[in-house]
Amino acid sequence: MSDMSVNFNFPPCLHRHVVIETTGSRGFSQGEVEDDIRECLVCLDCCEYLDQEEILTAWHGDAQFIEIPKKEATHGDD
Repeated sequence: MSDMSVNFNFPPCLHRHVVIETTGSRGFSQGEVEDDIRECLVCLDCCEYLDQEEILTAWHGDAQFIEIPKKEATHGDD
């Protein structure tokens, strides 16, 4: 019987396709707003959760983070 195990050496992921994943919910408890909303950076190429420091390291300090403005919900009061 032969050994079918193979050792692949892939280059490290450069994390070029990163999105912000938002999870959690909002609710009301005893008249107070409560939430457990979390925002995490996820690489779409390797599916790892990252922090900004890991992305900067992968990009050799050449990362540019673009702030995406949050939209507020309108209630038709315009």
